Amino acid sequence: MLDVKQEVHNFLEKNDYVTCEYKGCFDIAAKKHVLLLLKTLLNIDSFQFEQAKNLKIISNNLDAHPMIIGTQTRREKLKSGIVYERYDLPTVSLKTFEDLVCNSIFPRIYRDRGGLYVEIDSQVLKDTRKRKGLTQRELAEAVGINKKVIYEHEKKQLRMLLTIAERLEQILNKKIITPIDVFKKYEEHGYPKDKLEKAIGKNLEKIGFKTDFVKQAPLDVFAIEKALIISDIEINRRKMIKHAADLKDFIKIVKKPAVFITEKSKDEEIYGIPIIKRKELEEIDKKELIKKARKAI
Repeated sequence: MLDVKQEVHNFLEKNDYVTCEYKGCFDIAAKKHVLLLLKTLLNIDSFQFEQAKNLKIISNNLDAHPMIIGTQTRREKLKSGIVYERYDLPTVSLKTFEDLVCNSIFPRIYRDRGGLYVEIDSQVLKDTRKRKGLTQRELAEAVGINKKVIYEHEKKQLRMLLTIAERLEQILNKKIITPIDVFKKYEEHGYPKDKLEKAIGKNLEKIGFKTDFVKQAPLDVFAIEKALIISDIEINRRKMIKHAADLKDFIKIVKKPAVFITEKSKDEEIYGIPIIKRKELEEIDKKELIKKARKAI
């Protein structure tokens, strides 16, 4: 059986990405010029809403670009050069991903329930139509569509059916289809999952941090204020040790300071990541917390 994750690793290693693995809302974190958070699947329909939400939250806080890579849906195999979105996340085949990271070839087509769509350059469409001396109605009639379609696509960036876009290119003798920028950014935020996270969030906010929360990742709370603190909140020491191994590899990739926050612990650090008791947050200031967290990098 095809190992999608291993294939993705191969493409990344060939192109000098630094990587680490994690099992959760993403499988691979990869860094070169930008940070990628990648979920690999055979069937992309198995990707869940909650995974998408958490992947968007962590991507938002780390200025990362999420992507899903797979081989098929329940109905069809994924084709090269096409973006299949899942919960608004760009989803591509192995070949499309290889083209992207190895050859900087961006896909051009979206697959949606209504068919195949593309993004077009609205300004180029408008300027070329005018240069040709065509009205919106005349161009629409030549293509066999309603004038409103031309009007709307000249006014703002909208997806257009591939067949219409190709017909427009033929009539105007001009390329208007643009490659898809799959390196998207998201404005997504999370909420504390329990009383402990809520209390720690309040403590962090009192000393001057903004906070955000994520699940299914090597971290639980982001504390954001110039420097970014990643805090993994855990009560069970055994789980904390397991999380520390994942978090250590992850912070090497993202190069961000990190701390563990816990109710009780005899340890001062695990795998080089400092441990801070929740009560200490009531006495520590922002500079001191950042200083401690930087020891993990």
